[in-house]
Amino acid sequence: MLAKVAQLLISRRLTAPALFILESTKPLSFLASQALIFFQPFVQTFLSAKDYEVFAAAIEDRDNIEWMMQQLEAAEERQGGWWRASTTDDKDPQ
Repeated sequence: MLAKVAQLLISRRLTAPALFILESTKPLSFLASQALIFFQPFVQTFLSAKDYEVFAAAIEDRDNIEWMMQQLEAAEERQGGWWRASTTDDKDPQ
């Protein structure tokens, strides 16, 4: 389920905001999972009710959050990363 959510975020190019949210909520993973239950009606437009419940339960474990962050970071590296695209210039300045 986490891989499915990660692919959804990657395909919509939302890895940077997702990483920010995951990193900031990692210390409070249980509370974050409870917040996900609160937002369930809104998120069900992207995921089925069963998938969403599995995802909310998985987020309670910090190891799962770390795994998901690693998947998103790896995808960002494969795509070249937004920071490299904005700072790298392929042309020779001379």
